[in-house]
Amino acid sequence: MTSPRILLWACLMVAASASATDWKPTAESDRQDSTTDRLYAERSAVRPSDGRQVTAHLAFFSSAAFRLKVVDLGAAAEPVYQTLADAFRAEGCVAGVNGGFFHPDLRPAGLVIAEGRRINRFETAKLLSGVVYSDHQGVHLVRRAQFRDHPDIAALLQSGPYLVEGARAVRGLSPSDPNRRTFIAADGHGRWVLGATMSPLTLADFAECLASTGALIPWRVDRALNLDGGTSTGFFFDQRGGKAPVSLSPWKRVRDLLGITPR
Repeated sequence: MTSPRILLWACLMVAASASATDWKPTAESDRQDSTTDRLYAERSAVRPSDGRQVTAHLAFFSSAAFRLKVVDLGAAAEPVYQTLADAFRAEGCVAGVNGGFFHPDLRPAGLVIAEGRRINRFETAKLLSGVVYSDHQGVHLVRRAQFRDHPDIAALLQSGPYLVEGARAVRGLSPSDPNRRTFIAADGHGRWVLGATMSPLTLADFAECLASTGALIPWRVDRALNLDGGTSTGFFFDQRGGKAPVSLSPWKRVRDLLGITPR
């Protein structure tokens, strides 16, 4: 029989462990207006246990009003567009980030679908554990094993690893190699966010941050997928009202971009 004292001690240890990994929003984080279908915010979060912080550019959008668009930049010697902002504007995207992983010769890693055109092939590499795509039914983010291909898909990126699943940080993510991160996340009810961090974090820490409701993302994240980060990290948001766009350029050339366009 388990004694009440041992049971109490176990509960306290679980609570202490949970609080040690919880992230909190910092005082200067922008608030999100939940009444708009598209919104930019720069938000910061901190982990009280050790003071580690992260700041990110975030593009919130509704899947009822926007669809995904993959912009293929090609592998030619000369880039199709001079800047990330030029690419998104030319392709009619009001916001976006850099896309999936690629090889040194700029060949994509995993399946890419841009404007219905299929580039490369579906791969089973451990890293490429998730698929994000748009079809006539909306925007979807699923595990690789759950993905069912069909001809109606207009935009798709295979990437990974999965960061959050079922509102919990995925276990087994790397606790080393902090870097800038690019990601897409959803609440499971039509709210989505594309983001790029300006602070380096390990994949394990970043997953815990995203899973801490109200920390970096003001709503409960049900699923989140890692995109190519590090020196590839890029972000664009075309603000309304004559304001200058928010733009963060990658430090190197990338193969593709993931943006949103009005439905």
